Amino acid sequence: MKIAICDDDRTVLNQLRIFIQQYAADHMLDYTILKFDHGVPLLEAARHDPDIQIMFLDIYMSPLSGMDLAETLRKEGNECAIIFVTISTDHYARSYEVNAEHYLVKPITYDRVEKALSRCEQLLADAARYVSFTAGRREINIPLRQIRFVEVFRNQTIIHASSDISLRCTLEAVIKQLSDPHFLRTHRSFLINMDYIESRCGNDIILKTGERVPLSRACEKSFEKEYGIFLMNSMAGGDL
Repeated sequence: MKIAICDDDRTVLNQLRIFIQQYAADHMLDYTILKFDHGVPLLEAARHDPDIQIMFLDIYMSPLSGMDLAETLRKEGNECAIIFVTISTDHYARSYEVNAEHYLVKPITYDRVEKALSRCEQLLADAARYVSFTAGRREINIPLRQIRFVEVFRNQTIIHASSDISLRCTLEAVIKQLSDPHFLRTHRSFLINMDYIESRCGNDIILKTGERVPLSRACEKSFEKEYGIFLMNSMAGGDL
């Protein structure tokens, strides 16, 4: 999937790109971002590229405004998700006429971009990052964000996601396959997705699901450091 951002202010264009990339990192998504500083080339791109599923459009552009671009796309049958970016609420009513997903008023902040993209949740579900494992003779694709934790139990590695999946491989092999900063080792037999952490109780990590994952003394310092960095990035909207 592709997300197009179109604004004739390069500062806003770059800020949008940074925030969208951060949203992708926070939610374990994988998509391409296309940048345009005028509406005409975006219109041509949208006519030939059905993978452009979400658009951030500045309303006040020339010679083709974001609103005119949206109206043209709708007349041509393009049903992509449209998020308007503007300094004014004057066109709020017209945004409903083109079935816009969101109306984003400048100045741009990460929280506002996050809220706008959350309106496109169903579209973004198709952009979820997956990891593939072989269980028995079957290949299983698991969205990374569904994995709560991984544990070694009785010579098997178990992935706890929407369902439990048992693999005949080492935890090290799973760690290498995941290769994502959201995952952190807390014990020689456990790997955790930091998005699911609720709190710490002594030598246990409590997940939002109520499950407990052990934290060993050997991993305690690295956990405190890495989880601290993870929290700071999450609160600041910075790059992971």
